[in-house]
Amino acid sequence: MMNEDLDPFSPHAQHLLGIARQHISDINEELISAFYRGLFRHAGPKDVIALLTPEQFAQTQERPLAQLHHILDPDLNREAHDREAVDIGQIYGFLDVRASWLVDSYALYLERLHQGLGPRINDPAQRMRIRSAVTMRLMSNLSAHVRGREALAHAEQQAISQISGLPHGAFTLNDRIRSALDILTELPGMVTAAFARPDSRGDIQHEIVVGKNADCHVASLINDNIAPSIHADDPRGRGPAGRAWRGSEIQQVLSIGSDPTLAIWHEYAHQLGYASVATIPLTDSTGCSYALLSLFHAWPGYFAAPQRANLLKQVRAALEAAIAQNTTPGRVLSYSTRSAYREALGRSDLVMLYQPLIDLRTDALVKVEALARLDAHDGTYISPADFLPAFGEHELRQLFALGLRRTLLDLQDLSTAGLTTSAAINLPTQAFADREYLNIAREMLQEFRIEPERITLELLETGEIDTKQARAQILPLWKALGVKLAQDDLGSGYSSLTRMEQLGVDDVKIDHNLVTTAAHAPHKALHFIYNLTHLAHDVGIRATVEGLESEGLIEAASILGADFGQGYAIARPMTARDLARWRRTPLAIEPQRPRTALGAYATMIMRDALIGLAGPRPDLLKTILAEPCGLGYYLHTQGLENTALGGAYARLRKCAPSGAGSIRYIEARRLLENLLRDYIIKQGSDTHDANPAAGAGRRPRETIARGDTPRSGRRASGRTVH
Repeated sequence: MMNEDLDPFSPHAQHLLGIARQHISDINEELISAFYRGLFRHAGPKDVIALLTPEQFAQTQERPLAQLHHILDPDLNREAHDREAVDIGQIYGFLDVRASWLVDSYALYLERLHQGLGPRINDPAQRMRIRSAVTMRLMSNLSAHVRGREALAHAEQQAISQISGLPHGAFTLNDRIRSALDILTELPGMVTAAFARPDSRGDIQHEIVVGKNADCHVASLINDNIAPSIHADDPRGRGPAGRAWRGSEIQQVLSIGSDPTLAIWHEYAHQLGYASVATIPLTDSTGCSYALLSLFHAWPGYFAAPQRANLLKQVRAALEAAIAQNTTPGRVLSYSTRSAYREALGRSDLVMLYQPLIDLRTDALVKVEALARLDAHDGTYISPADFLPAFGEHELRQLFALGLRRTLLDLQDLSTAGLTTSAAINLPTQAFADREYLNIAREMLQEFRIEPERITLELLETGEIDTKQARAQILPLWKALGVKLAQDDLGSGYSSLTRMEQLGVDDVKIDHNLVTTAAHAPHKALHFIYNLTHLAHDVGIRATVEGLESEGLIEAASILGADFGQGYAIARPMTARDLARWRRTPLAIEPQRPRTALGAYATMIMRDALIGLAGPRPDLLKTILAEPCGLGYYLHTQGLENTALGGAYARLRKCAPSGAGSIRYIEARRLLENLLRDYIIKQGSDTHDANPAAGAGRRPRETIARGDTPRSGRRASGRTVH
């Protein structure tokens, strides 16, 4: 039980405080002035106060002044007092008022109070009791202030700890950023936090905004044409965001309303309740500016405190670590655009298009790849390159579930129409180890009763996966489900070369970006196809070549041994209805009789490989050289035998009996390859123009959405595409 003499809220203390209030009512303002004289003589609060406009100063003092006026009220409720005093302590924490300064200020308050009581209360004993009651009330107030300040410091430290753990805890960069903003806006006094990047014009687009007035925050910037800029010669580029982007240093504004360089934002900040702001530049793994993180606080001077500088630095380090793990930055999307894409997905405005994969030996349809589009309801579709940067983990799960459902429905309808085929759908790499995706797939397959082996889940190269853990825990569950697995984008990164065998995938898809180099580097493109195809075959996995945009690429991929092909020269993405009517004219590829320059080049690569395998065995080499050569056939049919290209081929034939390792053969092969490469590049159309005759009269209406490129109709950004 608290000693009544030490309890500032006991009936005895209330009686004494009532007497004190009667005798000092006329000097109450002097007491408060004494308190603030003590407080503002210190550099921290003094420097902040000097920045404030009269209106801001009045707002800063409103609650602390009101509390001081009532601090000696004998009827003050303990709980109400503690609650208000703790809040005032946080305000002092915002202004970086230290506990020792509060002690000094209350000491001045007491000194002036005792001076006022001395001549008015003659009884020394009563005067001592009143002094004790007042002191205990002030100490209770000071204790609550300290608790409020400590709570603020603890909240800031917790925020640092939580954000530092985000790089390993969140699923996508969007989720990591949004989680960080959620944590920061939970800090006392923090109004809004925004993640932003500049667009092509240099206007800084606030892409993810969290906190109070988030919608108004973005709308005001746009409607009033005051969105920050990165350009120094633009008034909108002189604020903390523009300075942070240009200088790569954290920028602070301690008082927005009193900074004349920020005049265009004064009214905006006043309406939305911001008094100070800090902007953190975020760089990627190469040290280049990637984005800006801006924090808007209700109190002036908040970011001036040394501990806040540490908070900003720690937040920067944690988010830059998260950005470094994100290999594909995605497009800059405005806040409203991001919201619109998420809302469209929530309304199930999803359309699935299908791009055929054919057997390169028989031209038969093997399967289709299911590609997700958002319906813009204006006759066009929005591509994944546009909408995926707006999605976090929740939306990606929604997209997978909705996309798989639509795909299974379309497979059923196609079977009814007489076309039974399989379908591949992309699976974010991290999702492979996520049991929720596994459960979604299991439930969907049970619902639609479609053979699981007709569904292939394509794992993208991008994204990390703990292969050992996946093999031990998750892989058996996927295998038990019966679906097939494919490694997408083979060759786009080192991890796919080992992952494809370790995860036991059934197919690999050679990255279309490697194939499309055929337009300017055909030797690289064809060697990529050859080497990656044989790498897959060595471990018993089938290879699909994406990005086949011409008959030449189709012919070359077939000659080089690839199993399946996909690309615009075969078919563009189409609706299920168009797919049911789609037919393809066979190419009738003959490896010894290529019809295209790329096909002829492919026969040269294959023949060169055989010569290399012959090694020191002259009988085998002689047998190989006796076989007809596809390149020779092509040069003959094209009338190129008497050109420099034909001469280089004749020279190579003459040097071949000396073996692939001879200097003469190596030099002759290099000359022929250079001439053949130049010929193909000059010819041009053989490498990058999809043959309009392929499937003539049967190709569906162009349905490719904004953001797609004329390659395989799959992706423009390298991000996950369903």
